[in-house]
Amino acid sequence: MRLLFGARRQRWLLAGVALVAALAGAACATAAVVRPRPWVVFVAVLGALVAVALSTAVVSGVLIARSERRTLRRIERVEASVESTRAKASRHEYHQELSLARIERTTREVAATTAGLAWFRPGGEARTATSDVPRVLFVTSNGGGMGHIARCSAIIRHSRGQLTGRILTLSTAAATVRDAGFPVEYFPSPATTNGGIDRWRRQFARRLLSDMAEHPVDVIAFDGTWVYPALTDVAEYADVPLVWVRRGLWREDSDLAQVEAWREHVSGVVVPADVAETRATAPEPFRDATWTDPVSLAPSQRESRENALATLGLDPSRRYALVQVSGGNTDGTATIAAVKAIRGAGDIVPVVVRSPLLPRSVAADAMTIEGKFPLVDVSAAWDYTVTGAGYNSVHENLHTSTPGVYLPSATTLMDDQEKRARAVVEAGLGLVAHGAEGLGRAIAEMMAGGRTDELRDAIRERKVPQGAARAALAITETRVAA
Repeated sequence: MRLLFGARRQRWLLAGVALVAALAGAACATAAVVRPRPWVVFVAVLGALVAVALSTAVVSGVLIARSERRTLRRIERVEASVESTRAKASRHEYHQELSLARIERTTREVAATTAGLAWFRPGGEARTATSDVPRVLFVTSNGGGMGHIARCSAIIRHSRGQLTGRILTLSTAAATVRDAGFPVEYFPSPATTNGGIDRWRRQFARRLLSDMAEHPVDVIAFDGTWVYPALTDVAEYADVPLVWVRRGLWREDSDLAQVEAWREHVSGVVVPADVAETRATAPEPFRDATWTDPVSLAPSQRESRENALATLGLDPSRRYALVQVSGGNTDGTATIAAVKAIRGAGDIVPVVVRSPLLPRSVAADAMTIEGKFPLVDVSAAWDYTVTGAGYNSVHENLHTSTPGVYLPSATTLMDDQEKRARAVVEAGLGLVAHGAEGLGRAIAEMMAGGRTDELRDAIRERKVPQGAARAALAITETRVAA
C-alpha cells in the first residue's frame, strides 16, 4: 500500500483517473436514459463502479498516508529518544572506560611496586610487640638543610634506652651524620634522580621493604613536612605503625590537608614544641597530636670551653663568634657582612664553617673550621653565634645558653623563621637582623655594654627543657597503641 499510495503524485493520478471514470460513467448514464440500450447501460454501470473504486482508493490512500505520517513522526521521536539514550549510555561507558583505565594503570603500578616482594612477610617472628627495646626506623625527607636528620639524631641520642634507632634519609648530609657515629643510610630524593616520580615511589617502597626485611622494626618514624604515600603504603603492608614527627611553626599559607586528615596517613603525630609556638597557640589541626618540649642535639652535659676549643684547634686566649648563616646565603653576602661586623665591633674572632656552597673568599677575614656534626657539642667555644633562625639553630642555642644573632630566611617553604626570630627577641633571648644590611647593627648591639652576658643569663633563667626523650617515648607508645 505504501508503494501504491505513499507518493503524492500517484494519489493525484488516481484522482484524475477517478474523475475521468466518473465523467464517462455520467455520460453513459445520460445516454442510457435517452437511449436505453443494454450495452450503454452496462458501460454506465461499469464506469460508475470504476469511479467509485478509484475514489475509494484515493480517499483510502490519503487516510493511510496521513496515518503513516503520524506513525513516522512517532517512530522518529522514539528513534531520537533511543539515540539520546544511546549517546548518554556511550558517554557513561566512556567515563567508565576512563575510570577503568585509571584503575588499571594504578593496579599496574601497585603490581610493579609489589612484584618480587613475596619474600617479605609482615608480622614475622623477628618483629614482635613484646621486644624489650623497640626498634625504630627513622625516615627523613631531604629538606633545605639538616633539620630533619638532626632531629631524628637528637631523638636517638637522648632516647635513654627507650628505643634503638636507625635512619634512612633523603638528605645528602647522610655521610656527615654517619661519620659522627649515627646509623644512617642514604636514598636519593626524586630531585636527584632521572626517573619520574612514579618510578621513584616504587624504588623507594622496595628500598624500605628491603631495609625492614634485613633489619626488622617495630615503628617507623617520619620527619618531614609531607608524608610520602609510598611510606604509608609500606607501613600498612608491613603492619608497622607509622609516626609523623612534625616540626611546628609552619607558615600561615602552608597546605594543612595531611594534618587535618592525619589518621588517614599515619598512626600518630609527635610535635616538638617551638619557642614561638605551643599547643595552645598552634593552628587547630595541629593540636590533636602528642606535644613534647623542644628537641635538639644539645648534649646533656655541656663541654667546658677549654675542651671545646681544643677540639676545634682554637687558641684559648682569644674569644670567638660562630658564623653559620644559611638559607639564601649561597652567594656569601650575609657571611661577608657578619664577618666584617664582628671584626669591627671588638676583639671577637669570627669563625666560619667551611661549606662547598660558600666561595672561599667570603671567609678571607675570618678563621675557618671543618664542618663538625654535631657542632652544638662545642657550643662552649662561642661567645655568641650568628646563624639563621631555623628550628635547630635557635633551640640548640637555648639548650646550651648561647646568645645568638638570628638572620631569618625568607626562602624556606614551610618554616616561619621570621615568627620564630620575633618570639626570641620578644622573650629577651636573642637578637634579630633584618637582612644582611641589618647584621652590623645587631652585632654591634650584641657587643655593647655586656649585652652578651645579659642574654646568656636570660636564657639560663628561662631553662628551656629538652624534649627528645619524651619524643622517643611517644614514638614507642604508638607501637603499643597500634
